[in-house]
Formats: sequence, structure tokens, C-alpha cells
Amino acid sequence: MIIFKATQLTLKDLHAKPETIQDSNAFFSWHVNFFTLYGRKHYVFMNDFSRLSLTVNGIRANQASKLAGIFKKNLEDYLAVEKLPDHLVNYYLEKCNESTITKTDSRSVISTMNEIMLVMKTLEVEDNDFRDKDERHMWNNRSMYKPIDYKEPIEVFVKELQTRFEMES
Repeated sequence: MIIFKATQLTLKDLHAKPETIQDSNAFFSWHVNFFTLYGRKHYVFMNDFSRLSLTVNGIRANQASKLAGIFKKNLEDYLAVEKLPDHLVNYYLEKCNESTITKTDSRSVISTMNEIMLVMKTLEVEDNDFRDKDERHMWNNRSMYKPIDYKEPIEVFVKELQTRFEMES
């Protein structure tokens, strides 16, 4: 099950009522927030375990029921750009067949997510390739963040994905 931990503003934008979750697996939990980038609303998804992030546009207000599908499609596309083996990508996506939306619960993840949003807003005005979401994702996920011992989010995510796949195989 995938858990989306949305900020209060995001819950309001999606017109979603948060569910109460007793226990969550950080590897399958994603904090969600939104902001304006290039004059369009973008949602930022950040994995609680690895700090891997996705910035997605095209999600409109009232689309809480479509959130998981849009997220999974964008994650699949991004992991293909990173050239992850299909069996690993499929393994993760199969674990995400069910989804729920709840409230945020980690100030550390929220502050890292806010940092990513600030960097993207700062670089928005410069002449760069950040309009291309694949370039933006690759750049964001190769930045190092303190909470994960200065490792790149994509590296942490892939290592954990491989470990979990091997344990279940």
C-alpha cells in the first residue's frame, strides 16, 4: 500500500479527507505538497525513506481519486529514465496497488521538500533545462540531503528497492 501524506493545503486542494494510519512503511510513504512553477501548479512527492522526489503537473483540484494513478505513471516514467530494471520497477508498482491519503507526520521530510521547492523556484528564472521534468527529477535526486547521511536520494531508493526485491525472491 502506498501512503500519501499531504499537507493541509494539499488536502484542501484535493478535497480529500485524511484517513488515520496507525503504522506506515517509510519506503512506501510519500509526503505531498504543491507549489507554482513556470506559472503552473506542480505537486511535489517526496519519499519518506530515501528523499527521492517527483515534481508532477497536471493534477487538478478534486482529483484525489486519480492521485495514485498519476503518481505511479510519473514514477514509472522517471525510473525508466534512470534505467532501472523492469523487474524492480514492477515490484515497487505492484506494492502500490492500494493507496490512502493521510496527514503529514515528519518535519524532516517537509523541510527537505520545502528546500527542493525553493531550489526549483530559484532556478526557474534562469536559462536551464528544468522545464523538462526528467532533467528536473534527475537533478533533484542527485542532490545530497543531510537526513540520509549525505547520499543521493536515487542511490538510497535503488539500494533499498534491490534489497527488498532480493529478500522476497
